[in-house]
This record gives sequence, structure tokens and C-alpha cells, in this order.
Amino acid sequence: MTVMSAQKRKVLYLPSTPLNLLVSVAHAVAHSSEQIAQIVLIDQKSGDENVYFKALKSWNASPFEKVELTLGVAQGGGKIIERKKNFKKLSTLFHQFQPNVIAVGSDRRVEFQYLMHLGSLSSPNVEGWYMDDGLYSYAGRKSNWLKDTVNATLKKMVYGRWWQEPRLVGSSPWIKQAWLFQPDRSISALNQKIKRTLQTKWFASSEVQALSCAIFDEIGMNTLALERLQKADVILLIPHPNNIKKMCGYIERLTCFMEKLQAKDKRVVIKYHPRTEGVDPLFLQKNKRFWVMPSSLAFEFVLPMLKSNAIVVGDVGTTLLTTQWLRPDIQSIAVLPEQNNFERNFKALFLSFGVTVVSDFDSIIDGRWDD
Repeated sequence: MTVMSAQKRKVLYLPSTPLNLLVSVAHAVAHSSEQIAQIVLIDQKSGDENVYFKALKSWNASPFEKVELTLGVAQGGGKIIERKKNFKKLSTLFHQFQPNVIAVGSDRRVEFQYLMHLGSLSSPNVEGWYMDDGLYSYAGRKSNWLKDTVNATLKKMVYGRWWQEPRLVGSSPWIKQAWLFQPDRSISALNQKIKRTLQTKWFASSEVQALSCAIFDEIGMNTLALERLQKADVILLIPHPNNIKKMCGYIERLTCFMEKLQAKDKRVVIKYHPRTEGVDPLFLQKNKRFWVMPSSLAFEFVLPMLKSNAIVVGDVGTTLLTTQWLRPDIQSIAVLPEQNNFERNFKALFLSFGVTVVSDFDSIIDGRWDD
């Protein structure tokens, strides 16, 4: 190891969700000149066939000197056995790498706390970083004092007295720094931490786009599919099937909207929710300029590929917030009819984060969202 590399900070990233992963990747790329990085995908539902794991391994522009994965598939008593196996793997990695920083999207993750416990035994102590994982950073989470107390007691008994039960994400003593999309709007519990800003330009870098392409390759998306994404005028986000049932008249309004987009000869990409059964159950692919992308692909990795004058149209859910944070140069629009209480409940949330809200699809067709 050279003197220069010996002086670099060593950061171990522990993403568990696609947004966690994208934030970790963008941060690592942006700081590659000043740190040495490794990454472990934690709590994953698949191993060697995990598309994100495989893409990270094949990514030529990777800032990570090592890529690892731990599973989170066991149930009941098997979960303890699985986690102890994960602890053994993480312990080996920790002592080989000897990180200065451990970065995670939730300090409630037992893998993170275990590694921070190991770090507390070393000198100097390891620093914990909270990497923004979306809505919990700004709206918090509902907590139950009794449930949290019982959970903390059980985990201390099973794993060790080092376990902590943070009431709000990122608020545990393990965390020193919080990397956030909007530091000024975060929950008050994070005010005790050193706040850093995630720069939106990091997410549009050529290196991050290269990872998106590697992920596309892993799920079988060809060059034509990539071109469709890059040329799309409108990206339509379809909500969870259960939410569609709560949205009176949604399918009829959506079908009419698609017909008007077709009449205007727009290039449209349709993204169904991952829980949707079938490829195109609402029969929205009207012509060759309409394309239904794989529903399993996390939208976070689509965003770096979109042109800046594209429009992302959605309704309920938090994907529009992610769009606003990662690509503020893209117009994100929520269609929330005033007469439907379920959709209307999301209006204040979206407006507070700068997402445009309209009451009908015609406002988009007519370009009236700036009124």
C-alpha cells in the first residue's frame, strides 16, 4: 500500500434497498479520490442471481475494491442462525478492511450495529454515517414505546448488549454524520448530527449511468430499450395494485390520458409497480412509441438515463419524491383528483417537497401544470 492510499479514509457501505444502493454508489464515485471503498449488499432476498450484485461485480467504473452480499431470507428460528453466519462473514471483512467509516441507510439494521460494535473495540473508533433512504429522513416513523422496548430487550439477549433501539432513523449514537438530499427539511432528531448534502449532480455522472447500463444488461434489456428510455417524453408510473383499487375511476382516466398521448405522438415509457402481475395488465402499450419497461427494475436506476426535459407522471407513493431529489431537472407531476380523499391525502406531502400537483391528466396534455 502506498503512503497516499494509507492516508485515505476507508468507507464500508451497507445498502439494503435500491435507493440505498444508488446513494452509496453516487457518494462513493464522487469521493473516490479521497477514500477507499468496499460495499456489502445486506438483507438481500437472493444471492448469486441478485441482479444488483452481479452488476456491481461487472461494473468497469466501480469505485469499490470489493463487493460482497449477505442474505436475509430465513424465517423464525432460522433467522438467528442466518444472522450469526452473516456476522461471521462481516467480522472477517471488517478485520481485513479495517474501515474508518460505516455508511448505512438505516441504523436499525443489525448488520450495521454489529459492525459498529466491532468498531467501538478498535482504536480509533469507527464513525457511522446515515445515508438518506427517503421519506423516513423527513417524516419520521410511527413508534410504539412498548414494542420498541420489547424488541430492544430481545435483541440485546440474542445479539449482545451492544444493540441500540433508535426511535427515529439515523438518530442512534452510532451515527455521527447524516448525508441528506434536503438537510434543512430533515427530522429534528438529525439536527444533533453533522449534516452533509447529497449533490444531485453525483447521480447524473457517467459512472452512475454505466452502473445503470450494467443493471439493464443483467435483466436482459437491450440497446433498443435503453434508447427508449433516453428518448422518452413521458414516463408513467403505475401505482401498487391495491392502491389502484382505492382510486375511483383511475383506470378510465388513465386510458383516456394514454389515448391523448398517442394522438400527440409522444414517446411514452410505462413503469408498473413491482407487485403487479403480468407485463401490461392495463393494456397501455398502444403503439411502437409506447414501451412497458420491466416492473422489477428499480426506478432509481432509470432516472440517470432520462433526458432533462422528460416528464415523470405519477400519483400516490414516494417515487415522485425520489425523482424530485435525484433529478430536479426533470418535471415530476402528481395527478391527484380533488374529489378522491385517498389521493388528496398525498397533496400536502408532495407540495412540501416541490413536486407539481394537478387534479387531472388533461392539465398535463394542455401544459397547465405551471398555472
